[in-house]
Amino acid sequence: MLRIAITCGEGFSSGFLAGNLNIKAAAAGLSDDVLFIRIPYPDLYKRQDEVDVAMLLPVVHYKAVSDKREYKIPLYLIPYKAMLLPTVQDYIEDAEDIIKIAGGKGGVTRFPGEDRVANVTRECSYRKWCEEQKTKEEKKESKETKKAK
Repeated sequence: MLRIAITCGEGFSSGFLAGNLNIKAAAAGLSDDVLFIRIPYPDLYKRQDEVDVAMLLPVVHYKAVSDKREYKIPLYLIPYKAMLLPTVQDYIEDAEDIIKIAGGKGGVTRFPGEDRVANVTRECSYRKWCEEQKTKEEKKESKETKKAK
């Protein structure tokens, strides 16, 4: 089972989001595969063994990047838009991919090109967004090839 901490400053927003994601996971038949756990940021360091990855709401961005403690788990800063619209599957895919990118290391982990969460415009998982970008590029190349003929 993939255990994902949803983290904000005091736990109010993260509690709502984690609860909502667990409801959606249950509706999708994924309750045996994933568990979203609300952990307020002040408690995350001492509770990190309870989860595989922590997904942090943007409000704790500044705390996470300045935190000098050595975490054993990846800390993923959820971009604003990528927090509001994705499906439960998008959250799962981002968690899986962040764990892979982290390669067993803890601390703040980002997707390529997402150093500033406020500038991220995707509204789905990073995996799906990359697939969409690849498809757009292939269509563009196909049109250019047809024009050249």
